[in-house]
Amino acid sequence: MLFNQYGSASTLYLYLLPFFAALMGGSVWAVEERSGRLLNMLPREGRSALLHTSMLSGFVLGGLGGVLPLIVNLLVSAVRTPQLSFIEGTSADENGMMLPKYVLIDSSSWAYPLYRMSQPLLIAVILLLVFVLSGAFALLALGSSLFIRRRHVELLVPFVASLVWWMLPALTGGLVPDEWSQIIFLNFSHWDAPGTAWRNYLGMLLMTVGMTVCSLVLARVKEARDVL
Repeated sequence: MLFNQYGSASTLYLYLLPFFAALMGGSVWAVEERSGRLLNMLPREGRSALLHTSMLSGFVLGGLGGVLPLIVNLLVSAVRTPQLSFIEGTSADENGMMLPKYVLIDSSSWAYPLYRMSQPLLIAVILLLVFVLSGAFALLALGSSLFIRRRHVELLVPFVASLVWWMLPALTGGLVPDEWSQIIFLNFSHWDAPGTAWRNYLGMLLMTVGMTVCSLVLARVKEARDVL
C-alpha cells in the first residue's frame, strides 16, 4: 500500500508521479497543435486565451493524473480496513533502540502532528498536496511542449527534472537538503531528523512555485516569439 513504511510501492509511485501527471495533462497544447485543430481555433479565440485555457486544463488533468493512483489505493484500503484509527508513532525508545511495534507514521515525521489531530484531515491535505504538485508537473511538461517538436518527448521533461532535483544534494555536496524533493517529503511515514520539518515545507513550496513559474515563463516566451 502507498505511504507504508514496509514496502517499496510508495517510493515507486513518487518516482513516477511526474510521469503520471504529464501523461494526463502535459500534452494538452501539443495534441491540439499536431491535430490541426489549433489553427482553426486561433482566429476565433486568440493565441493568448487558448494558451491560458490549455494551461488551466493541463493543471487540472495533471493533478488528477497524479492523485488518481492514491485515491484508488485509499479505496482499496477502505475496503480492506474500513475504519480510521490513530496508531501511536514512537518507533524507538529513549536509548534509540527500535521498538517491536507497528508504526504507520513515525512520530518524527512532519505529517505526524496532523495525523495525530485528525486522520481524515491528513488524507485531505495529502490529496490536495499531491494534486497541486502533479498539476505543476503537468504545467512544466506543457510549457516544454511549446518548443519541443518531437511527439511525446514533453512527457519525460518533468520526470527528468524531478530526478535531477532529487540528485541535487549529492551533486552539490549536501548544500541542497534531501527534503526538497517530492520523493522525500511526500514519503512522510518515515523517520525525520529532529528540526528538519521546515525543509519539507520549503521543498513543497520550491517545487510547486518553481515549476509553475518556469511554465509561465515558457508560455510568455512562446507568446512573444509568435508575435514577432
